Amino acid sequence: MGNGMSKAVVGAALAASLLGVASAGDTPGSEPVPDLALPDPGGATHRLAGPEGTRATVLFFLGTECPMVTRYLGRVAALHGAYAVKGVAFFGVNPHALESPEAIAAHAKASALPFPVLLDRDQKLADRLRVESVPTAILLDASRRVRYRGAVDDHKMEELSRRPFLRDAIEAVLAGGEPAPAETPVAGCAVQRALPAAGGAESGETPTYAGRVAAILDAHCVACHRPGQVAPFALDSFESARRHARDIRRATASRSMPPWKPANLGDFHGERRLPDGEIETIARWVAGGAPLGDAGAVPPPRKFPEGWMIGEPDVVLTAPEYDVPARGPDEYRCFPLETSLPEDAWVSAVEVRPGNLRVVHHVIAYVDTSGISALRDGADPAPGYRSQGTGPGFQPSGEMSGWAPGVMPVRLPEGVGRLLPKGARIVLEVHYHKNGRPEKDHTSIGLHLAKAPVKKRLRIFEIVNPTFRIPAGAERHQVTARTRVREAATALFVMPHMHLLGREARIEAELPDGQKRTLVHIPDWDFNWQDFYLFRDPLKLPEGTRIRLDMWYDNSEKNPNNPNRPPKDVRWGEQTTDEMCLGYVAYTRDAEDRTAEGAGAGKDGKGR
Repeated sequence: MGNGMSKAVVGAALAASLLGVASAGDTPGSEPVPDLALPDPGGATHRLAGPEGTRATVLFFLGTECPMVTRYLGRVAALHGAYAVKGVAFFGVNPHALESPEAIAAHAKASALPFPVLLDRDQKLADRLRVESVPTAILLDASRRVRYRGAVDDHKMEELSRRPFLRDAIEAVLAGGEPAPAETPVAGCAVQRALPAAGGAESGETPTYAGRVAAILDAHCVACHRPGQVAPFALDSFESARRHARDIRRATASRSMPPWKPANLGDFHGERRLPDGEIETIARWVAGGAPLGDAGAVPPPRKFPEGWMIGEPDVVLTAPEYDVPARGPDEYRCFPLETSLPEDAWVSAVEVRPGNLRVVHHVIAYVDTSGISALRDGADPAPGYRSQGTGPGFQPSGEMSGWAPGVMPVRLPEGVGRLLPKGARIVLEVHYHKNGRPEKDHTSIGLHLAKAPVKKRLRIFEIVNPTFRIPAGAERHQVTARTRVREAATALFVMPHMHLLGREARIEAELPDGQKRTLVHIPDWDFNWQDFYLFRDPLKLPEGTRIRLDMWYDNSEKNPNNPNRPPKDVRWGEQTTDEMCLGYVAYTRDAEDRTAEGAGAGKDGKGR
């Protein structure tokens, strides 16, 4: 975030121009805010002045469905615990016109908030204080002058936060000083304002929900944004879509949703990316008041399979129940699962089912033939064992796919299988994101065994450079790795991997005839959105093809994900705070035919 008040104010002004924040209202140091009286969901009223003797007041603007609010509830509750005894009053403020008092009360109770939540349904207080997004923190002094406005701290992940803006502002005001910075940019969810009447007819200027928008949301959003799924709110009805209309417009315009990182479009199955025309349609729908249109023309809701997505598996393995704490940093947990198969097996499809979509962010499944995962499990008193999100703590002998929001399980091409050796364990590495209340999870994996003879084994080769150094302060440091295809192969999917300093990744194949083919290009790397990218058309890699991996890293203070303040030199390592330069390509050998006489069932003498 900003260094000093001037940079913070400039940053806040830029954020305001991008997010449509109103320019009117109180700025730090302006006239006192009136001592308004606002009700809580139960009908009791509370005055902003707080009880007698209040030395400062924190107003934390929040909502019931915004995931960014969820990340900060525990942090603001901790500030209340530290400063309420020093004369600082705390209020939550819900400025959403379209959230019900009942839902607000239930959210406050489930989140165990130690302070009242006030209703600002007409946005009088939000407009006065220029609040357009939640979560936003406002600090008033004893005379109710705004002394700080902005983010609670400088990072959405608590363990990476280095600048506690709100805490520092409270300390400054209690000491009689000036907060610096006095204003910081806010990232989050738009305040839900009252919209025009829900009718309206389709026109050239204003699309309607019934006419076009429902079909767009059904095709691209509802798989995750429906009850019981991983997204924080549903978009499977007009009422829910209209309530979140401004967030939909913002997220689709920035292409943060649907989440799809590769830039080489058209190359992969299941691309979650909106065409430009559909983004424009959504923008015009919201600008026109998010009208319903002809209610009788709303398309029927999309149907989703019940239970397993691709049918009942032959083998189901379930991790032991794990208690996920209410708050704290993200957690990576590995669960070794015994397969107990009497002989080597071939797997044609894998489906991972998260046990609790409220807290499971993603899952990766590894194959362990070394026994190390069992030893690590035994040494950890809780179910499974802790990892760092960079691997399972042993050298896998294979993989069994995984799960991330929006990823659909697929079957391998006929005649291709994953090898699951006799006696192997499957290790589920589960990434948990805390949601403010205690949760339980027991994630499962389903294996579909090959019914037809397997001619080719699915294999994976790594492109890796473990010897780099990323200098402290470098804003765009490039690291390169290369490998060579030693026999003709067919690539089925690809995956790059780096950590928090990563900014861009590209894996490229140079064929023997000089042609170049981008396997995957991610221009805006995000550690939290990693995936296996399955080629729409399997890619032939002739013998002698060169594979090149290029990765760029930002190890400067400008990178908000940089775990080091100040930056320091970073090298290869297993910790999330280290880095990696690594790519995977899953392939089959063109010359392989395991059904040929003497090929054997599970081993080919050439290693795994």
